[in-house]
Amino acid sequence: MVDEKSVENIRKYGVAVGTGERKRQILVDEVGFPIGQKAENVIIAGCFQPEGMPHVFNAFKNLLDYFKIDYTLLNKEYCCGWVPLGQPAVIAKNEEDVASFKEISKEFIVENFRQAKELGAKSIVLFCGACEPNYTNYRDLTDLEVIPYHELIDRYFKAGKLERKIDYYAGCYRFRRRITDKPVDVEPAVRVLKKIEGLEVNYIDDRLCCNIPPHVEQIVGAIESNSVVNICTGCYYGLKAKLGDKPGLEVKMLPELIWEAVQGK
Repeated sequence: MVDEKSVENIRKYGVAVGTGERKRQILVDEVGFPIGQKAENVIIAGCFQPEGMPHVFNAFKNLLDYFKIDYTLLNKEYCCGWVPLGQPAVIAKNEEDVASFKEISKEFIVENFRQAKELGAKSIVLFCGACEPNYTNYRDLTDLEVIPYHELIDRYFKAGKLERKIDYYAGCYRFRRRITDKPVDVEPAVRVLKKIEGLEVNYIDDRLCCNIPPHVEQIVGAIESNSVVNICTGCYYGLKAKLGDKPGLEVKMLPELIWEAVQGK
């Protein structure tokens, strides 16, 4: 059964839980994102990401400003419904609920498209890894370009410098394949990493899943540095939880690394 309470909360507040005030406070008041302004790029932050990784959004905003990218948030960004609706349906393998989730998600995503058009945007930029497959399903319903944040970074980031070694894990996107049959493009992030002078990258097998215990053991065994970098927000949380007891090992999102590389240039 679809969680109607969450659906109604999204319709009222834009988020599945609460009123969204804390999210807005972090992004607008603390980090300093513009909101509801005319801009070429609308950033879709996701429901839970700002509270879970405010420092990453700070690095991302620093990059947007450094590259002089024209951007804004929506006044009322609607949740795509993945966490309260899509994920439980996929885990339960309930195809009826998956189909219902897709229709509900369509309603909210189309509303975000409408708001972005009103702001004169040309592109929707997705920060949340869970949002990406749902937006992919409906990108043909708008003439807005719909891209992940790492593709936007790739377009503007020309070179950086960072003398260090990292492990890079792109993620397996297993759940994504239950939502859409359209392939995900992770190559922009690889191109970004290759533009950083002095950076040595160990690419961890992206067929491994950070939610499957035997795979996690293989991921841990493949780590060669003290820094694991992700582009997927879900993988970031998953690996932080599973690697938290490893002394000296940090888990980062790509914008953090790129901001360091820009400063080291």
